[in-house]
Amino acid sequence: MTMNTRPLTLIGMLFVIAASATAQKAGQTTSAGREYRLQALYRAGVAQSYTVTENTVATRTHSDSSTKTYSRDVTYYTTIRCIESNEGQATIVVNLDSLTYRFSSTDKTVEYDSQKDITPKNFADLNNYIGPLNRPFEMSVTPYGEVTTLKGEQVEFWRDYLTENKNDLDSVIYMIWMQSLDRENLLQYGDLQKRTIPGRRFAVDSSWKHRMQLRLDGVVFADTVSTTFKEYSGGLYKIVCTDTMSAAPQPIHVYGIPYISNLQEGEAVLDHTVELSSTGTINEVTSKVASWFRASVLNEIFTQNVTTTTSWKLTGQFQW
Repeated sequence: MTMNTRPLTLIGMLFVIAASATAQKAGQTTSAGREYRLQALYRAGVAQSYTVTENTVATRTHSDSSTKTYSRDVTYYTTIRCIESNEGQATIVVNLDSLTYRFSSTDKTVEYDSQKDITPKNFADLNNYIGPLNRPFEMSVTPYGEVTTLKGEQVEFWRDYLTENKNDLDSVIYMIWMQSLDRENLLQYGDLQKRTIPGRRFAVDSSWKHRMQLRLDGVVFADTVSTTFKEYSGGLYKIVCTDTMSAAPQPIHVYGIPYISNLQEGEAVLDHTVELSSTGTINEVTSKVASWFRASVLNEIFTQNVTTTTSWKLTGQFQW
């Protein structure tokens, strides 16, 4: 059942937060050389509520040295339900239940609240966040945190609809809507693991390499990165990834340019932290990224520097 209200209070909610975990596990300390299984566990019939916040500040510099700066604050209230689980393999359904959005630049401010505003504002950048709103999608996740399949009836319906009506739509609007429903965008908000949780046993200070992908300010970065098991304290595992990622050439939309731009190259410096409970629940993820890219549009070449902080915070879990 699609949830259309923010999951702030839910009947039967069992709050799982780091403070309670610390109180229960206060006596636990790390043993030198001891290995711990770092694995996210999903239980059939149990759902988690998360608040996903994304704060972005971007500055674009054009070939004539003129600049444009804007900021964007986005919050999704999200529900993740496990519908099947077997020996660590799980099928989960993600729904971005509601959205608050605020965009600000020197010449424009746009605000939107899906719980208050009947109709979304006519603003291209907002469409990227409206696209996946209340369109549930199902993911199959391996014990090692890899998403092997992603599908959603409403997602597929709208992608088919957009494709069928492509000739009647502005090319920029069409691209924004299609990218908002792409696998990369759905994984950005719905996949909390992002391959950082290995599903295997490691000792504190151990590191491992894995593929990772992020979509930030409309740009997809993907690379092989190194992640480290930093500490275990109070029933919480702290997993940290500090590395760089690159962006391959791709079509993008940037605010203030009414055409599709073509990204030539890009790089992101990542500081990504996961707090995983010893019971397998992801309590919090914080991702701080400083990125840069060069792109072209018509005869213009420009660069853009972007700082993005994204967090996923557990607000509760309940049986359904």
